[in-house]
Amino acid sequence: MSKVPEILSIHEVKQYEEFLDFQKVNNSLAYLKSSFNEIKNLAIQKKPIAIMSGIFPKLNNILIIVDYLERDANETEVLQEFLRSISQYNPEIFFVNPPDSSHTKRSFDKRIIYQRLLCGQCIQNNLYGNLCSAGFFATAQNHKYLVAAGHCNNYDFHNITTFSTYTTDPVLIGEFALYSENHDFGLIDIKNMNERLMESTSIYFPNQDHYVELFINEFGRPTSVHGAHLCKAGCTTGVTCNYIDAFNGFEIKENEEIKDDFILTGMFEGQRGDSGGPVFAFTGLHAVTLNGILSGSLEENTPVGPVGFIVPLEIMLNEANLTLITSIIDPLNMVLNLFLLLFFNFLYCLSFDYNL
Repeated sequence: MSKVPEILSIHEVKQYEEFLDFQKVNNSLAYLKSSFNEIKNLAIQKKPIAIMSGIFPKLNNILIIVDYLERDANETEVLQEFLRSISQYNPEIFFVNPPDSSHTKRSFDKRIIYQRLLCGQCIQNNLYGNLCSAGFFATAQNHKYLVAAGHCNNYDFHNITTFSTYTTDPVLIGEFALYSENHDFGLIDIKNMNERLMESTSIYFPNQDHYVELFINEFGRPTSVHGAHLCKAGCTTGVTCNYIDAFNGFEIKENEEIKDDFILTGMFEGQRGDSGGPVFAFTGLHAVTLNGILSGSLEENTPVGPVGFIVPLEIMLNEANLTLITSIIDPLNMVLNLFLLLFFNFLYCLSFDYNL
């Protein structure tokens, strides 16, 4: 029996009736959730590497994305056995094509000098040289940390790894201190941060020749609705936005690590260096609600389009017992930030005039 009349009888929905389009679906949400849990259990048991999955309401189905990887005979057999075992649930399976070797990455401008570290700016792993984005600042037992993507540490648990700013004159941010086993995030201890560097709870939003700051709203609540609009700030591609497609996605990486509870969105135009950047929703012209950090993205055109992977804020705060540091929005703070904006623009111009 159709639920359309019942839905349209709701007063809050009735006023938008002419904008709604109802389509018949074959799979109930309860069935999809049950099937997804079974598929996830089979994935944990068999461990096929380089796969991602989630429930996508727009498909009314479960989507399995098999990432491109030169698998050996055993890895291929494991993948095939996994796909055979889940066929009873009729998921949609998509195989990613080999990457285009001619694809070029966007270059970085290292001449800009920053005295503050904002969320979304570039940070560099001093041991491996890889770039990531600063996520957000938080406290645990009165101790401050910078939250970043866990894989920015290159899955290295044996060496002491430090991170610095990505500038012509790098300064120390801190030492990698904690890595989550189940979710793609980690903590950088900033107790030994260089005295020339000051952390900022604002999000960096590049805008042509200058930048603006987005303030994290203290009273904002992360969105948990399909189709909600989210944006990310990454040090390579800046601020880009898209919509939520699914929740509770999981991924099995090449090293058989299983990462859970992803929010899956449309593509954020993410590139290398954007990992760990803050993901947020606008609540005003310069105010945002933090929703998580970007773990990664899949540029391939899947049945739901390119896919972005987000580690939810609540997961990170609960697992590491963190308290989010938000922005204090008051007139004095706005004036100070305007002054700093003009000051950094002045330094930016000097870097060109004197080749700093």
